[in-house]
Amino acid sequence: MWVSTHVLAGLAIAAALGGPWWLVLPIVVLAHVVMDLIPHWDYTVSKHPVVYGCCDFAASLTAWLLAWFALGMPFWMAFMGPVSGAPDWDVLIATIRGAQARKFFPSHWDSFPHGRSGRAWGIGVQVVIMAASVGVVLAARPY
Repeated sequence: MWVSTHVLAGLAIAAALGGPWWLVLPIVVLAHVVMDLIPHWDYTVSKHPVVYGCCDFAASLTAWLLAWFALGMPFWMAFMGPVSGAPDWDVLIATIRGAQARKFFPSHWDSFPHGRSGRAWGIGVQVVIMAASVGVVLAARPY
C-alpha cells in the first residue's frame, strides 16, 4: 500500500483515539500490517517505482505537515502518521537496491499474505481509505 495511504490512516487513528500516545503507537503500526492484507496495487511493480515512491513520500510529508501545522494537531498525534508509514521505508530501499534486497517489516516479507490486485481496483481501494481517513481527521477536530 502507498506510504501516503498509511500516513493518512495513522493520522485518522490518532485523531479518532485521541491518546495516550503509547497506546496509539502500537495500534498504528498494527494498522500498517492489517492494511497490507487488503488487496491493493503498489507502484513497486510499475516501470518507474522510484519516481512514484518519491512522489508518494512528498505527498506523505505534505499530509503530515498539513495535519500538524494547518489543522493544529498536537505533534505526538500528527507524528503517528509518519509512524504508520515508516515500515514502507524498507520497501523503498529494497526497490532502489533491487529485487533481492531484504525487507525487514513482517508484512513486506514474501511469505506474508500481501493483498494484491489490479491497478484500477487497487488504486480505488486506496483512494477510498485516504478519503475516509481525511474525513475522520477533519471530523475529530478540534484537538
